Amino acid sequence: MKTLTNTQKLLAPKDNFNLRDYSARVLIVDTRFSSTQLKKHFDEKTAAKISNFLISRKFKFKAKNHLTFDLTSKQKFSILVLPKNLSVFSSLELSREVLTSLKVESPVNVLIFLTGTNDSQEKILVDSFTSAAKILNYEPPKYKTPSKKEEPQKKEKLSVSFKLSHARLSGLEKILESSRSSAEKTNLVRHLVQRAGNDLTPAVYVATATELAKKAGLKTEFFSFNKLEEMKAGAFVAVAKGSGHNSSGILKISYQPKTAKKKIALVGKGITFDTGGNNLKTGPHMFGMNNDMGGSAVALALCLLAAQEKWSVQITGYLAITENLLTASAYRPNDVITSLKGKTIEVVDTDAEGRMILADTLTLASREKPHLVLDFATLTGSVIRALGTQYSGGYSNRKSLLRLIRRAGILSGERVWSFPNDSDYGRCLKSEIADIKQCRLSGGVDHIEAAYFLSQFVEKGVDWVHIDLGAMDPEEALGHIPKKPSGFGVRFGKELIHSL
Repeated sequence: MKTLTNTQKLLAPKDNFNLRDYSARVLIVDTRFSSTQLKKHFDEKTAAKISNFLISRKFKFKAKNHLTFDLTSKQKFSILVLPKNLSVFSSLELSREVLTSLKVESPVNVLIFLTGTNDSQEKILVDSFTSAAKILNYEPPKYKTPSKKEEPQKKEKLSVSFKLSHARLSGLEKILESSRSSAEKTNLVRHLVQRAGNDLTPAVYVATATELAKKAGLKTEFFSFNKLEEMKAGAFVAVAKGSGHNSSGILKISYQPKTAKKKIALVGKGITFDTGGNNLKTGPHMFGMNNDMGGSAVALALCLLAAQEKWSVQITGYLAITENLLTASAYRPNDVITSLKGKTIEVVDTDAEGRMILADTLTLASREKPHLVLDFATLTGSVIRALGTQYSGGYSNRKSLLRLIRRAGILSGERVWSFPNDSDYGRCLKSEIADIKQCRLSGGVDHIEAAYFLSQFVEKGVDWVHIDLGAMDPEEALGHIPKKPSGFGVRFGKELIHSL
């Protein structure tokens, strides 16, 4: 059989192609479909074979039902029934399930028939199947010693092509390319998040992000530990000094198209490993804390995506990169820290380090007076207790932006639930000895209170959105992501920025 690896194509009715070139076929139908209509899509012999198999399996054309079986010894077949109202999240989820059922060890080239779908469904399905295919080809970092028999991965195991009933290639081609690049950047986030803490140290992370940015033609500037000390960025320095070396800092990445009329600042929490500091985490809670830099990875990915897709908006990323370790120089509860903004902070819990480094980074970013500051952080366990790991939490200092946050979550398939940020949530952060407390000692709604704390370090008059990435480490498959980490935030961030 001829193989077509590493491809994603759109095929118009006039295109000549050989069905035998594909090792799997997917037929997408609606609930009104019946086995008698198979003759419209297949030759009589193939249609009869599929119909007999569906009857033997008592398959019902019910929304979200799908079935996969061997059509021949060399070709699989899958049928998927669409729900009446197809959401982006449902489409991503269904695409993952169908493609997972088709994926095997050898390369799989999937031909997806979109001949029975409408224009709106076509757009969603091209996006979701393209994205899911890229995600399912993801290979995590491997630290095992390779065996002599093991060959390096050269080809993607899963590729998809789409058979259309009418030619709308120009519009759908853009969707296909956009979905592919977004999924690639989501995989970059997943890869960085899975790097071991002793591998992706602050120094290595800064070097890696700088190299990726420069390859994409982006400008970089690094605010080193010593520079931040000179700038009196005390909140960031308080956390960073516990690492015992000066490789920590804030990496600024700039994408500046000449025609840009809007300026967006992206801020990301980049704790490459979090022990909790003096408020030391227990073993089960510390394991996996190499992923506490996920927010900065999302910000980096969006900067790279802006350059790749040539967005017409100026994007400036600020990656707050450090560790939170327990050493003799680590900051302590009851310390009083002076932030870059000049506000003094009474430290309550050194395991609330994320809001400390973000406080100074938000001030630095908002001093440039962007139209919006958008930050991403794996900030609180409280947001997971509130929402589980299916959604992330959204907050803003502008109530008008809360609707856009929810809408961007729906349209991207990376769902975000918006929470309030009213001033009375800050009452618990009043300090008798400083301008503000870092957090409560216990209790409360920490995801909302942490957001309120962060809002106090955004410069006056600057719009701000904070995403608490509760869905970065989902307990089960999420949308098109088969297993954690999800890389959550790239699709959402792209949608939110374009909506502005």
